[in-house]
Amino acid sequence: MKRAASIVLLVAVAVAISGDGPAAASATAASHFSHRDHAGRKVAIAACETCHAIDAKAQVVAPAALGHSPCLSAGCHVTYFLATGAAAKKADPAAYARATAFCLGCHDSQDGVPPAPWSKPTTGMALASFQYEREYHVEMNHFEHALRAECRTCHIVDDRSFALVKSAPGHAQCAGCHNPAKFPQFTMASCGLCHDKPARAEYFEGTRPKVDVRACDSEGQAAFAARGKRALGCFRHERAEHRTADGAPVQCAACHYMIGDKSKWGRRRYQTLHDLHTEAVIDNSQDREHKSCGRSTACHKVDVDAARAGAKCTLCHAEKSAF
Repeated sequence: MKRAASIVLLVAVAVAISGDGPAAASATAASHFSHRDHAGRKVAIAACETCHAIDAKAQVVAPAALGHSPCLSAGCHVTYFLATGAAAKKADPAAYARATAFCLGCHDSQDGVPPAPWSKPTTGMALASFQYEREYHVEMNHFEHALRAECRTCHIVDDRSFALVKSAPGHAQCAGCHNPAKFPQFTMASCGLCHDKPARAEYFEGTRPKVDVRACDSEGQAAFAARGKRALGCFRHERAEHRTADGAPVQCAACHYMIGDKSKWGRRRYQTLHDLHTEAVIDNSQDREHKSCGRSTACHKVDVDAARAGAKCTLCHAEKSAF
């Protein structure tokens, strides 16, 4: 059964399991691989390790690193690989169209033509969108990790733009601890310990409670602009001053202190990733948030001191202060 799993877990479209059976793939459009559809064909999709391999550095490698052989070995998709050549296109256009749709589920095309299965695809031929999960979400005990590691160990910041790197946290960050040497009881080979159903969009449904802090590109900032008021500043993470202090990286919990301080949870909960998607991560009060920005050595000491005439509440606060 594990052998059968390796046949289809690399394939990017839900197609017929036999070249002689009815085709499920569109002749004109590609669709991505579906674990659910293949499970319906009795494929052991729970055997993740048959396709999702781990390299010598404990990194998870892309399924394509195993080549096409898993898709070919039991004959499930052999006919598609054989129908992509010029001769097949001329002899059986319909079969060629189905084969093309199959290939384009994983590979970008060159003028609508997929790479030949016997050739090495050029750089960029693998679809970038194929890397993202559609049927699973990732969950972890975020609070316990925050107690054991610094935030910026996983949340990587670009040195030039000061923006968070979109691919992080990812397998590369997890492998720093979850490897046979440091954490043998929970390595990267244990896919099911983090990846689970339902899909990300379904699992993380819901939004955080609205607060009065106006970050750039937030609802508060958009509402202010829509009402035609004068332009105001807004908070942006992507500044050197917000990412570093005294030459050291600013850790997320320095301002989002509830993430690493259970005594500040109150009636809320910040244990899992789901909690972080549904609970406020900014304290809408004049407590530790103001201290983070306005302590004696911080940039905004005068700005956040409401007792002073020069206080600039509207630097961060939205409608309540601005209108």
